[in-house]
Amino acid sequence: MNIGDKVRFLNDVGGGIITGFRPGGIVLVEGEDGFDMPVSQHEVVVIEERTPKAEKKATTSATKQAVKPNTPVKKEEKNMLDGRDYLQSKTVNPTEEEQVVNEQLEAKITHLEHAIQQQALTIQHLEQTIQQNEQQRQQMEARITLLEAKFNLQRNKQAMARQTQQQQQPKPTTNIGELQIL
Repeated sequence: MNIGDKVRFLNDVGGGIITGFRPGGIVLVEGEDGFDMPVSQHEVVVIEERTPKAEKKATTSATKQAVKPNTPVKKEEKNMLDGRDYLQSKTVNPTEEEQVVNEQLEAKITHLEHAIQQQALTIQHLEQTIQQNEQQRQQMEARITLLEAKFNLQRNKQAMARQTQQQQQPKPTTNIGELQIL
């Protein structure tokens, strides 16, 4: 396994590209979401070695270093190169207790990262539900307003009909002279 290799998870769906290594057999895998996920090296399988471009860059930089051995190198640059080589060649062998603690911490971190992602999804779902409820509330208010308007219109029609009916009915006569004519 090398940095840049494409891997798949054995105990989970997905995979990614190896971006680094940590003590205790932990591999940092960059997932599709762009986040590094610490995983035990026993829980991943390499499906594709590092890309040819990365190998080509590594080869060209190694050739450039090999071609320029006689060129004067600044002391700071030399120390940087030596430091990188030292770090790459340095293997850390933690004690068994440190490995167990590191693996437990990494497992807790991974668990917490997954819990945070689940909480984010839950919040997003709740926001969508709130938005849907607000739309339903607005629709119900519009229906209530429409029903009130229909009710008021019907009541006004009935009142106008009563007024019209009262105006059309003959007034009772109280004059005896008018009664004799009829």
